[in-house]
Amino acid sequence: MEKIQSYQLIIFTTMFIGYACYAYNRKSVSFAMPKLMEEGLSKNEAGLIASSQNLAYAISKFLGGILSDRISSKLLFSSGLVLSGLATLGFSGSGSLLAFAALWFINGFAQGAGWPSCAKVLRKWYSPDQFGTWWSILSASANISGGISPFVSAFLIVNYGWRFSLIIAGTISIVLGSISIFTIVNSPSDVGLQSGAEVDGKKNDGTDQQNQTATFVDLLRSPFLWLVSFSYMVVFCAKTSAVDWGQLFLIEDRGHSQYVGSAFTSSVESGGFFGGVIAGYLTDWVLKRSVKQGKKGRGNIRMPVAIAFMIGVMICLHLLQFFVSDTSSKFWITSIGFVLGACLYGPIAIFGVVATESAPSHLSGSCHAIVALAANVGAITSGLPFSYIAKHYNWAAIFLLLEIISGVTAAIMFVTRNLNSAIGHVKRD
Repeated sequence: MEKIQSYQLIIFTTMFIGYACYAYNRKSVSFAMPKLMEEGLSKNEAGLIASSQNLAYAISKFLGGILSDRISSKLLFSSGLVLSGLATLGFSGSGSLLAFAALWFINGFAQGAGWPSCAKVLRKWYSPDQFGTWWSILSASANISGGISPFVSAFLIVNYGWRFSLIIAGTISIVLGSISIFTIVNSPSDVGLQSGAEVDGKKNDGTDQQNQTATFVDLLRSPFLWLVSFSYMVVFCAKTSAVDWGQLFLIEDRGHSQYVGSAFTSSVESGGFFGGVIAGYLTDWVLKRSVKQGKKGRGNIRMPVAIAFMIGVMICLHLLQFFVSDTSSKFWITSIGFVLGACLYGPIAIFGVVATESAPSHLSGSCHAIVALAANVGAITSGLPFSYIAKHYNWAAIFLLLEIISGVTAAIMFVTRNLNSAIGHVKRD
């Protein structure tokens, strides 16, 4: 047991720091963009560079999930980190728009290797009643990176220039990627150990062995996967809208200052950190409790917790629209933002865990890739389509629409709570 815990500590620490570094590299050019624009980069050119990365990242997150079922997770994680660092280093030494866009496309493409490989390793090393907690803590590394890296980058840019800032980010990535190939182990069986996750996998009434014949097409036939994908799309759309449009709603529709708008956005992210961790811990606790009581059901035991969070999203969106005016205090507005962030990031964590653990082990990465693609559709929907609605109506119309959709989604999840959650588990004649 002590040997397993020692491996878990080393592996988790490596992935935590490494995934934080993935997030640092992903935003490194964004931090340097003001200086680049001072040197003559136009807004359209800056938009092209950002879009090239976003497009590549959306594609690679899907491909990375599928690839994680086919190659070594530690190889995928480390190679993505090294490639991301090399692209950042290349950007620091470039001077043309074409080179900037091409290198940042490569960076975005490398980013998609990060989370699928982490998810695969977590499932192998942690038992089901620990999986949600450790998943949430690991995903919080991106939030921590997002809070620290702006200050680090600002210090480096002001004192040494934007190119040096990117050199530091890229070098750290390459070093961590090189270390991770030696410190990450794909599964306990690779070092002659057996974890609780592998024991539980063999207790699945013999189905885990049988379902090794399940295919990608079997995933697409699962009604439960479509439910999780739709719910993930809705909550990600709401999260992206809250972060991107929340401050504009407060400034233009409610007459508050940019300072209050920024405070609201920050409170959403802060609440999200706690919401994600609490969701993981809470669903693991519910799972342990149900196992002790001998409760079994077709539905996933984590989904009722996600329903409660979705109801919280609906309530917070309602408060934001109908109980915030130009005279509302900053404390009241940021409190709503904090709870809204917690309720948004909670389901985001849960849906990722549910998709990964409900599929046969050899398809878990592909299953997560499908729901992640649905989440990207939600994020895209919150962009141009929602800005079009705001242009013809107002920002409040967006949040009213999201309130209705969140309520409908919570109702659908409640009605289908007993839906068979065994994604891709099929019987062959």
